[in-house]
Amino acid sequence: MKQRREEAEETLSHGDIDEAEETLSHGGTSMKRFVSVLIVGLVLASLWEMPAWSQRPSQAVIAIWGLPIRVLGSNEAVTGYVSLLINDSLTAVDGAGTVEGRLAEKYPASPDGKTYVITLRDAKFQDGTPVTARDVKFTYGLYLHPKYPTTPPALLEIAGARDYKAGKAVSVTGITVVNPRTVRFILDRPYPFFYEQIGGQPVLPEHALANVDVTRLQEAAFTRKPIGAGPYRLTDWREKESMTFDAFPGYWKGAPTLGRVVLKLIPEDATVMAELRAGNIDAGRILPDAYSSFRDDARVTVLRVPGDTYYWFAPNVRLPIFQDVRVRQAMAYAINREEMLRALYGGLGTPAQTPIHPSLWQFAKTVKGPTYDPAKAKQLLAEAGWAPGPDGMLQKGGQRFKVKYGFLAGKEYQNQALLIQQYLRAVGMDVEVQAFERGDFFSRYFTPGGPIELVGIAWFNLLFPVQSELEQNFKSTGDVAQIIGYRSPEMDRLLDQAILTRDRTRQKAVYEQIQQLVAQDVPRILTIRPDVIWGVRKTVTLPAGIGSLRGFFGSVPGWTAR
Repeated sequence: MKQRREEAEETLSHGDIDEAEETLSHGGTSMKRFVSVLIVGLVLASLWEMPAWSQRPSQAVIAIWGLPIRVLGSNEAVTGYVSLLINDSLTAVDGAGTVEGRLAEKYPASPDGKTYVITLRDAKFQDGTPVTARDVKFTYGLYLHPKYPTTPPALLEIAGARDYKAGKAVSVTGITVVNPRTVRFILDRPYPFFYEQIGGQPVLPEHALANVDVTRLQEAAFTRKPIGAGPYRLTDWREKESMTFDAFPGYWKGAPTLGRVVLKLIPEDATVMAELRAGNIDAGRILPDAYSSFRDDARVTVLRVPGDTYYWFAPNVRLPIFQDVRVRQAMAYAINREEMLRALYGGLGTPAQTPIHPSLWQFAKTVKGPTYDPAKAKQLLAEAGWAPGPDGMLQKGGQRFKVKYGFLAGKEYQNQALLIQQYLRAVGMDVEVQAFERGDFFSRYFTPGGPIELVGIAWFNLLFPVQSELEQNFKSTGDVAQIIGYRSPEMDRLLDQAILTRDRTRQKAVYEQIQQLVAQDVPRILTIRPDVIWGVRKTVTLPAGIGSLRGFFGSVPGWTAR
């Protein structure tokens, strides 16, 4: 009997049930019952082993041009896109500019515009702990800490924030915990953009960061294994390779449709496109010259929308050579934006006219940046006292106009740097270009006091509210403005006027003046705004209505994969 059972089990292991029954047929009815039980047991055993394969979460692999250097205290665009996956904020602004509650369930404002009381919804962090008013108070205290590297200027509107940031106070007096689910903000003055600007900061867990030394923030374990209140938790981070995010089932809006997201680092666009065609990734950026061929590819959906990104380069205004506005204006006139767009992006995009995204109500259509006019550039340089030397390069008082143009390493930035070098040399500026790897660029070069002469980079719109963008880039207290040394009392006055003006028509007029001042004062030279062109495998379905790169990454929780 034992021998027959062993023979039957061996036969069953090869999947032949009929032969197994025949093997056991001489054993009578009891043996047939044994076969039935054995078959059921084997089926159940196979089902028991299936989850490791069949219950793997649906996933999408997205090629990305860079991974964050850090997830806290950074203005990198990729950090912003990662934050959309792992974090959530008190409030947000939709595409029409309307405030919506996120972690805030109720958010009334006082008639004088100085007091804001926020009631939190029932939400959890990704470790299962509830989001409380103490977490909100702690979060804003961290962002305002004297040593925190990237404090949004809007947060300084909170009562006591300026003194705390300056190290003159031990806490921020304007934030009070009313009860576990209610927090009150009091401002120094009426501020109509509170929920757009201040309420839009990611809320962090106090218990995970309370004992962290802010001066050594980037060494904290949290920066590699962050805990947020957003739709995904970061489960794997492989340096210079990928980041993996798994859906958070306890997310207050419900678990995302897409179970897993992998951001795979592929810096080279040619490799991205090859991987997309091969089906090794689900989404990736498409070069303009491949736009038509991908549109004809039945396996890929092509998304083309106006670009979130505008490219720019800026002088270090602290350097005497760039303090004369005529020199900065001359550089702007020297750049052939239309040619850049054709040469690098097949004409798919527009010259960048202002730093505000064209889809937003604050964008001023009447403001036009300098057009290509090398003769005008040479005239302005001559008026500033610069004259051609024996080799055609400019000189002034025995000083040669020689500067170093630093840029973030990568083909896209390199191609632009080489064209800009060519344009500036054509009007007599001796420019040397130098690439910096991402880590060096953001940690040692593109920082306050960094060795910048000319720097080329991009700004990604729509990750921050317009007022925050403008303050970061052009207000004297802004992070980027401090990096390039730009200070303008008139710009500061206009930016303050914008936040104190409640009437939309008057606000729009102020924003137009701000954009006009950027064009005239030239704290940076805006170049081009290429269209966003991405390919997505048709095995992945995206929600309708994606109109920007920010919207693309923000829509990920609603993707479905098959």
